[in-house]
Amino acid sequence: MNIIFGDNVAELARKKYTVLELDTFMIEGRDQTATAYAVVEQIPIHELTAIDQFKTLHENLMTEYRKRNWKYCEDAIEHLRGKWGRVIDTFYAEIYDRIQNLKTQSLPDDWNGTILKSS
Repeated sequence: MNIIFGDNVAELARKKYTVLELDTFMIEGRDQTATAYAVVEQIPIHELTAIDQFKTLHENLMTEYRKRNWKYCEDAIEHLRGKWGRVIDTFYAEIYDRIQNLKTQSLPDDWNGTILKSS
């Protein structure tokens, strides 16, 4: 798996590979965001018949994450762990842990899941 940044690069990669959205970042002091994507180059043969289902579930996970639908996210992560030849499992573990922390916080109304990084 490789990680790439930017929608344009992701669109080019989608022509040949499975590309999954990861996180969106904003660098402190800048107005622009950048989205990170995982490029999955090799998919185990036994997963090929379900790849569309896995992609849809992953896309829904990211959508529901931004909506703060934590239960959906936890369930989706449970189903997605071990898929993609396990190359995305570290992301699923990270976002699961993040959700556990976010559930205890009072988030602002405009929270959208973007991660703020200092420069």
